[in-house]
Amino acid sequence: MKKSLIALAALAVVSAASAQSTLTIGGYIDRGYVVTNNTNNLKDAKAVSSNAGTTTVLITGYEDLGGGLKAGFSINTDWNESGGQSQDGTAPTAGQSGFGNSQSYLDLASATMGTLRLGQPNSENLTAVTSVASPAFSTGIGSAYSTNFSIHNGYGTGTTGSNNIFANSSIGNTTSANNAGANVGQRQIRQSNTIKYISPAFSGFNVVLATVRKSDTAGSSTTSGTAGSTDVVGVTEFALNYANGPAAVVFAQTKVSVGANGGLALANNSTTNGTLLTANSSSTMSILGASYQVLPQLKLHAGLGRSSSTGIAVAASTGIANGSSGPADTSSTQFGVTYTLSPAVTLMAQMVKVNDKSAANVDRKMTGVGADYNLSKTARVYFRYDNIDYASNLVAFTGSKQTRTAVGVSKSF
Repeated sequence: MKKSLIALAALAVVSAASAQSTLTIGGYIDRGYVVTNNTNNLKDAKAVSSNAGTTTVLITGYEDLGGGLKAGFSINTDWNESGGQSQDGTAPTAGQSGFGNSQSYLDLASATMGTLRLGQPNSENLTAVTSVASPAFSTGIGSAYSTNFSIHNGYGTGTTGSNNIFANSSIGNTTSANNAGANVGQRQIRQSNTIKYISPAFSGFNVVLATVRKSDTAGSSTTSGTAGSTDVVGVTEFALNYANGPAAVVFAQTKVSVGANGGLALANNSTTNGTLLTANSSSTMSILGASYQVLPQLKLHAGLGRSSSTGIAVAASTGIANGSSGPADTSSTQFGVTYTLSPAVTLMAQMVKVNDKSAANVDRKMTGVGADYNLSKTARVYFRYDNIDYASNLVAFTGSKQTRTAVGVSKSF
């Protein structure tokens, strides 16, 4: 009898410990048929891909340490078939296709003191645009913060799909001496070596502060094995969030600072491989976003964005920001609406305009619309369409306009 009681007590201790820890595998998978029509016919395409969001597999876990303390983690992997290899056979980098290539971090959280987050969390600008200023479109077709259209210019996190390598905006002439080239814009997505603090919420307000420490190492270049002096760029972030009842408001700002020896080079691009970012330059991206639930069926959302820079020279005669004509500054506006027509049907639309204040002066605008038909709480059939003018203040030219139309299915799990 005594042995049985001891065994039961031990089992109870193990069960209690297990109840204080959780491990979850979840994510989002999205596949749809998309047709891209560009005024440059070489950029027309038909594909099956993610169109209403980013397909992601995530592993999360946390442990209750007692006394209001928790330790947790999140490891996210953005997923593509064939390891992300493109239709023309181009192989991706590890930063594009490897395990943990997306947001990944360790948390130490206190109910009264806030959360310390270490690793590679998402940028506050990314969160502000896709979760508040235009929540319906995420990073898919119609998004104001995607690989095809972004509200910002300046320094962003790498080429399409790459992490941890900073690149300039592509601004300027990419077609002929008389036409400015199409400018998609730039995004700061996430950066490794991040130290982030997230405060508790007080009356609906909370503050987020983050930093990546700049390293003036003057070490060897990280591109093509070329010898040279390269610094690791520094990143500072600030966000003030308010969420209470039907209203949500956020101001987020991300600043990238380059050291005296230049920043990490843009890799995997034959036109710029081995080129360092401008020494002692900086790029700042800001967004003020808001959403308001006017009615149970109707949500309005909007955003005001700004890009500013020092030391980044944008030439009006090149496709890469490496000339000597002026900074990569912009302002942007976006307005949108989400309407729940029925429990099964949701409609959405938004308009975005970017005023390019650089020497190239190539404005851009986008209109996006969409519809979801909910099959369940986690599955839907969707429609997405966007119309992008990459040089809206200029006479149309080859490659300056593009439309995308997609029909697909997505599933959260």
